[in-house]
Amino acid sequence: MRRADACLAVVVGAFAVFVGSRVAERRESLSIQRGSPEASEANAPDSGPPSVHTGDALPRARDPRTGSGSRDVKIIQRGQIARVGNPEQVRAQIASSTDGYMANMLLADSGLIVRWPDRRERGLRIWVQSTTSVHDWDTRYAQMARDAFADWSGNGLPARLDFVLDSASSDIQIVWVDRFPPEAGQRVGNTTRANDQNGWLVAAEISIAVRDSVGRAIDPSDLAGIVRHEAGHALGLGHSTDSTTKMYPVEMTNRITPADRATLRLLYQLSPGSVR
Repeated sequence: MRRADACLAVVVGAFAVFVGSRVAERRESLSIQRGSPEASEANAPDSGPPSVHTGDALPRARDPRTGSGSRDVKIIQRGQIARVGNPEQVRAQIASSTDGYMANMLLADSGLIVRWPDRRERGLRIWVQSTTSVHDWDTRYAQMARDAFADWSGNGLPARLDFVLDSASSDIQIVWVDRFPPEAGQRVGNTTRANDQNGWLVAAEISIAVRDSVGRAIDPSDLAGIVRHEAGHALGLGHSTDSTTKMYPVEMTNRITPADRATLRLLYQLSPGSVR
């Protein structure tokens, strides 16, 4: 994956810290049964889609206030995120919302709110890997990923989604892998995120498999729902306990639901940080 030489030192340092944070940032993944986009994990046989992480470095951290590249953004472990200034008020606001699943998401996510700052003027820059040596990959995968990620735009998300050609200038990257290792089971998608000490997201990487666990190629159309799910994580959403939503841990619907959008909209009305 291409990187600008001038950013190399920052990337290496940021990623070294990020590896530690990845342990706390539980791995967000999704499993589906091959050929059935609405299969449940309980019914998914060993033939379901997975793939292996590339190990490439994340994009350089960007200043969460301006969106510009910065050497001053400090990436920390999620357990070190500062408490919000008014946790009682934030909890009350979440409790009063009935349109989504923020309360359950927060409970499962250790009381942490992480999100991107307002990026309506300076867009959130997304880079989709457009060339790879992964076998059976073709350009249809890249276009599918752009279209699927773009489905999250609007509906209260205070960010313009800009798809860029330079990985070094990106905030979010989508990369392709052959398959996840056998111990990953039915996994076909994985998202890693990096945040600063206040809970602002500063980088994210989405890995998507093009082969299932037995080596069969997955058609791009069968991966669109997976990309939508992982894009939700990259934007700050956790998992939902509602099996009818896109952010349920297992692929039960291919579409982003009103509850998913309501939860994202509420997320971006809240200050990031710990509400414990």
